[in-house]
Amino acid sequence: MTLDDAPAGTSTVDVQDHPALTVLALRSVGVTPDPYLVAELAALPIPDAVRAIERVGAPPDPPSVLRHTVGPHGSTLLLRRVTASLLDAGVLAPDTAAALADAGVRLPTLVEFLTRAAASAPTDEAAALWDAAVAAGADPRRAAVPRARAALTAGDLDTATQHADVVLTDPSSSDDDLRSAARVAATVALHRGAPSHAAAVYRWLGAARVGSDVAHAVVSLLAVGDRDTAASFVAAAGTGLPTSATARDTLVAEGMLVSVSETPTAALSSVLRACALTGPSTEDHPASVAGLLAVHLGDPRTTREVLSEAATPRARLLGAWAAMLLGDTDAAEARVRETDPDGLDRRDSLWWSGLRAAVARRRGDAGALAATIADAHRLLVEVEPDLYTVLPIGELWLAATRLGDAGRIRHAVETTSSLLASLGEPPLWATAWHWYGVQAAILASAPADLVPHARVLGALAAHSPHAAAVAAAGRCWLRVLQGEPDADEVRACTRSLERFGHAWEAARLASDAALRVDDTRTATALLQTAREITSAAAVPDTASSTGELTGREAEVAQHLVLGLTYREIGARMYISAKTVEHHVARIRRRLGAGSRSQLLSMLRAAGYGQQEERDRP
Repeated sequence: MTLDDAPAGTSTVDVQDHPALTVLALRSVGVTPDPYLVAELAALPIPDAVRAIERVGAPPDPPSVLRHTVGPHGSTLLLRRVTASLLDAGVLAPDTAAALADAGVRLPTLVEFLTRAAASAPTDEAAALWDAAVAAGADPRRAAVPRARAALTAGDLDTATQHADVVLTDPSSSDDDLRSAARVAATVALHRGAPSHAAAVYRWLGAARVGSDVAHAVVSLLAVGDRDTAASFVAAAGTGLPTSATARDTLVAEGMLVSVSETPTAALSSVLRACALTGPSTEDHPASVAGLLAVHLGDPRTTREVLSEAATPRARLLGAWAAMLLGDTDAAEARVRETDPDGLDRRDSLWWSGLRAAVARRRGDAGALAATIADAHRLLVEVEPDLYTVLPIGELWLAATRLGDAGRIRHAVETTSSLLASLGEPPLWATAWHWYGVQAAILASAPADLVPHARVLGALAAHSPHAAAVAAAGRCWLRVLQGEPDADEVRACTRSLERFGHAWEAARLASDAALRVDDTRTATALLQTAREITSAAAVPDTASSTGELTGREAEVAQHLVLGLTYREIGARMYISAKTVEHHVARIRRRLGAGSRSQLLSMLRAAGYGQQEERDRP
């Protein structure tokens, strides 16, 4: 028996043909029927299962055929039986389970299966599986936290916020759920360039409930300069369970708090130790934080090394920034070109714009600078400047100044300046900002505007070698602009600037000084200095293709020859065992070693490890 109102052009199935109905039910949820599966589900011999599959064929719209054959209620009952059979047989796949839930199947066993599948699913599949679990009957309130996390990971910020708000506004939510929802809400706020909201979320949550999310809370609070609240969170962090995750997060939180103090180098050390306690695939790996701190300390080489642990858009942009500071402007420009700005959140879009401006400035491309500033105008209005946007806003400041359009970025510059002043001009963060101020004054041919920035840098010099180097360069540049260049001082300052990743500025200082000295021989020598700096910067700071190792690789090789494990090497170098493994793989490729034993032999022949072996008693 079939229904007369079956869709035109589709095959029909006899309502009494139970094996065929089983086949049709499978097709309706996207499962291609297999004779063995049909035989098991319908309790048939294999030949009968094959004939049932042949009778159904491949209708163009199986769900519609099923509904017209047995009706909506009958379709649901049949799919429930198929679900139970698939679960009993242990052959239910997550995508089939989701299709069954979408088709209207409501079963506790299906909810349990989907919940387990969603919890262990890849990041690009978890959100859909959690949605299916709710469709199958899971409590939306209990599923709100994992749904919020999954949506955030998938980049669906609106949905993540929606689910997080359900938890935050529910009086019955547990502290654990509130902490997780606060993490999602704050992360979304940071992605959207609204750090004030992220900080407000954590102030509401409080130090007593922040638990293992202390690092994220401290990062959010310091973004807007709330050092006192951040300090209270760090003080409460020591009460957690002594797990490696707790130790890692506490190190990050303590390091970030130290970063706004007068001892900036200790901040990087703390976060690097946290990196050594973190697996390579860990969400929110502290490598990005360490890389940012290193750039601000004038150590782009460390930034490049630690960012091998992270693969976020921000980490890739920051890695390109470090390459640019090391002289590889081509690598930075390639990153700008290959990055789709439409695929970035607002915060990362600001970093992309800053990198784009930095490359254009170094290329002397006025057209690209103008296009960058025009494109960044709305972004500068939408994104709230914070402690971690000093570099991109600084580059956009210089770009706008170069174009005589500094007014367009005045609000962002004033906000950043006020934030750093409220924190007492912390050396790690303020050094880069006031160095941008010095350069902006130079570009605007306004020596008087340079003085306040040089004065702050002079005060910071006692606490930071990086600040001392740029402070001296600022004073030197001021004298150059005033027509009183000292060639020896210029050469000394250019060497210091090079050491802290400012080779391009060092070359400009030497060139400017050469234009203002009266002695032809001195001018020629300064121009030669500028050419030498530019030539050295044009070669990326990597090993040659002839087998020479980079400094970091040489350090790994030294430990490797001594018989240390990857974990032991990582502990000594403050990097993870996985990063050590990556270094070893690069060393093998560089040397052409076919095996580990051959690699060790080649390293010993090159002299690695010999000194330490001689020093052993």
